Amino acid sequence: MKRAHINELNITRALAILAVLLIHSTSTPVTVLSSDSKLYPLYVFFNIFPKFAVPVFIFLSGFVLFYNYIQKDLTKELIVRFYQKRVTQILIPYLFFSIFYYAATQFFVSRDLVVTWNALFSVEFLKKLLIGKAYTHLYYIFIIVQFYLMFPLFLYMLKKKPALSPHLIWIGFALQWVFILLNAEFWQYPYRGSISFSYILYFLAGAFLGIYFEQYKKWLHLKKENFPIPTLFIWAIWLFSTIYNVYLYYFVFSSQTYLTNSIIFELVFQLQSLTACIVLLQLSFWIYDKWNQGFVNVLINLGTVSFGVYLLHPLFLFLYRQINISGNSIIFHLWSVGGFIFALFIPWILVLLIGRFFNYHWIAFGPIPKKFPYK
Repeated sequence: MKRAHINELNITRALAILAVLLIHSTSTPVTVLSSDSKLYPLYVFFNIFPKFAVPVFIFLSGFVLFYNYIQKDLTKELIVRFYQKRVTQILIPYLFFSIFYYAATQFFVSRDLVVTWNALFSVEFLKKLLIGKAYTHLYYIFIIVQFYLMFPLFLYMLKKKPALSPHLIWIGFALQWVFILLNAEFWQYPYRGSISFSYILYFLAGAFLGIYFEQYKKWLHLKKENFPIPTLFIWAIWLFSTIYNVYLYYFVFSSQTYLTNSIIFELVFQLQSLTACIVLLQLSFWIYDKWNQGFVNVLINLGTVSFGVYLLHPLFLFLYRQINISGNSIIFHLWSVGGFIFALFIPWILVLLIGRFFNYHWIAFGPIPKKFPYK
């Protein structure tokens, strides 16, 4: 039996993609501005505050997978259908954009089509393809592919041992830290952020809520009569960890020094990200219930095409940054805000148009619904 669609999740996706765009559009100001600038702390805030974006997307993936599959019988046919869907939904778009971005980067540097063509058949490209490094943002897609590969094993284990389900968050926390510490001590793999175990806490936390959604659904609604101590506790941790994380990065950026104890960064980031998953979900339910219907539908629309916006926005942000600007500080700040607006609306419009008028849009963006799940 198919479970009910949760429209609020598209609002969470919309908030998460806005966070991604904030991070990427403020990366240049944080890098080039002097820490003496009056607006520098504000740029650092808008660059670090939304760092929860990728963990939230991974959390949502775990939530949706286990919400939809935990009640189904685990059969060979189910696994085959699952992988068939994921090939078209994510693997083909990953390959498409890996080729596209790598070729575009090579051509921008060489201005030579032959060099670009040869680069696509190089060992270097194959290596980058296999670790999600064909372009900076594609590591996230590579991580999701890893979780999809492991998902049937997780599902099998939880069906065999249902008693593990209530402990998924603690299991995820332990697995993530075991991986982090082993990598730091022994493996020292330089691209740790491209390995799924760097984010398994968020995936299994999403799995936990997907499995027990009906039990916690009421708690996700922010209402006066339904505002228990755990909610206040989670929000307090989120606010504290966010402010502390911004402070840590401001210290690093402004002083150009690095803290030797990376465990502090890891813990603060994990606290910020894990609590942000719940905070954003609760905000999404509140927005869906209380905000203007037209604005809610705009957010649902953005959330529905957020995968395509994620894939496309670095191209338009790069093109936007080719605009020459003067040394005038006001123009620079306006240009910085303009980058966020440009990287949001142009990809959003393009994905909608391509989804509507091109039958093979799934090659680049995965499935785009003909009818959006509006409120």
